[in-house]
Amino acid sequence: MLRVSFTAPLERGQHGRGTFTWVSLDDESGDLLADLPLPRAGFGSLPCLATIGGTTWKTSVFPSEGTYLLLVARKVCKTEGLEVGKPCEVALELLGT
Repeated sequence: MLRVSFTAPLERGQHGRGTFTWVSLDDESGDLLADLPLPRAGFGSLPCLATIGGTTWKTSVFPSEGTYLLLVARKVCKTEGLEVGKPCEVALELLGT
């Protein structure tokens, strides 16, 4: 299984009525994922296991502007004490590789 790790700031944005938090994969990790001949799910997403701190969850990363985004649920932010604009360490394990 392919694993990547990176550190990135937590970001927040709004779409319609919803507010979302995410981290953007660094260039090296994003390029690595983009080059993989993997079957893509909806919107070109790649299924994975994500880990931040002691929290691991099954999710997907989504392509966006030359890299990938990992959405981070409010529950994960609260449990791990994450703050918007502060860096967080992320590990991803691609499923199906």
